Amino acid sequence: MTKSSESEKTRRVNATVNLLKEEASPLKVLNQLVAAYGISQRQAYRYVQQAQTAGQPVPIPEAKMVFTVKLSRSVVQQVRHQARREGGSISQWVERVLRRSLNPRPGHG
Repeated sequence: MTKSSESEKTRRVNATVNLLKEEASPLKVLNQLVAAYGISQRQAYRYVQQAQTAGQPVPIPEAKMVFTVKLSRSVVQQVRHQARREGGSISQWVERVLRRSLNPRPGHG
């Protein structure tokens, strides 16, 4: 069984939100998810839990792609250190910094 992408997981949570609005029984929704997606009951239960927590459809994340750059060893070490210090992944940290740089707020650059 292949792992679902984040956008696919979000689509399934959103579908579950809609099913829960239509169907009174979470157990029936769980069984519908198992049949529709060919997933385990455990995974379907996770979707039901996430949908119940969200209460409404959530935004679907933009698809990710690999982007390779060459950086000096010292910069790579600094990036790794900073990402660890902030408690996220290197990809998350780099994306956050690039977005700030590419979309500066008015009056800040």
